Amino acid sequence: MKKISATLTIALVISLMFILGNAVAVFAFPARGDFQNTGNFPIKELPKGIFSWKLETGSKITGAPVVDGGMIYVGNHNGEVYAISLNSGEVKWKYQCDGSILGPVSTDDKKVYVGTFAANVYALDKKSGTFIWNAKVDGPVMSGTFAFGDTVYVGCNEGSFYALNSKNGGYKWQFQAYRGFQNIPAIAEGFVFVGSFGGRFHALDPKSGSERWGGNTEGSMKGSPLYADGKVYYITDNGYVRAVKLKGVVPQWHKYVGAPLGSSPAYVRGTLYIGGQDGKLYAVNADKGDVVWNYEVGSPINSSPVYAGGVLFFGSNDGYFYAIDSNRGDLLWKYEADSDIVADPSLGEGAVVFATMRGTLYVIK
Repeated sequence: MKKISATLTIALVISLMFILGNAVAVFAFPARGDFQNTGNFPIKELPKGIFSWKLETGSKITGAPVVDGGMIYVGNHNGEVYAISLNSGEVKWKYQCDGSILGPVSTDDKKVYVGTFAANVYALDKKSGTFIWNAKVDGPVMSGTFAFGDTVYVGCNEGSFYALNSKNGGYKWQFQAYRGFQNIPAIAEGFVFVGSFGGRFHALDPKSGSERWGGNTEGSMKGSPLYADGKVYYITDNGYVRAVKLKGVVPQWHKYVGAPLGSSPAYVRGTLYIGGQDGKLYAVNADKGDVVWNYEVGSPINSSPVYAGGVLFFGSNDGYFYAIDSNRGDLLWKYEADSDIVADPSLGEGAVVFATMRGTLYVIK
């Protein structure tokens, strides 16, 4: 009996370690919630609109804060990277980079990756903020970084899109496009999807960086592409949305939504949600491209919506942060911040994190 009990105890301990390990992994979210950029965050407890804490960093924040393992990682235009406790707001460490940080940082199990306007990519120790390596790129990093597996993807404003080795910053490959990149990629079905500001959508081979297929668009692409249900969706700044069936690369539809588009789209069960420069959040049928409803805030929406549990969360240039019902477009609550909100928000368990152009990071629970 003692042997059986010991065996059972060991099995239970191993099972518990496995469960806890996976529970921690659940709370490590990329900037758009997943690697397909759907904007979905699989949290169980939704924020209710109650102020928890704020941190004033002293400089503009335009890149989405990233929630990882109970911590928030974010950079500002002063070139400072912060690691902050999600629950308390305590700054665990801060690192000074060589230039402004305009896009989101990214993380893996050990490192934080940061791109700067001074054309450098940094890898920092996630626990301590200690410098590990940096890699020089050929232009300002506008889009932020995107860590996936052993690769860090980063786009530059001068025209290059890089794949770097996450261990040492070594160059794996470099892809060149007209006028550069201002969005993070989506990863799905063996492709790296990214749009260039010069008006072309690229489906790249993750091993070689070669373009396996692509297409010209009628406008610049600042919003990030997304993949869902066998289709790739991408938008242009002048208001068009495209859907392409990945198998066979078959165009599905191509429509003008009704206004220039300022945010990356989110996808929830057959509907796309996109912020417009006309101050409207659009719900678009993902099968046909028809607008189902819109919610008007009155000021441009550059903050991309994120989703959890039937609720869409986003900020606006009017200085308010919104939570609306994803089915009907009804306002659930809103919170007045200290300045314009252009950075994408992020979600943690029971909390939403967003930042303002004044450089203030907010956590609402």
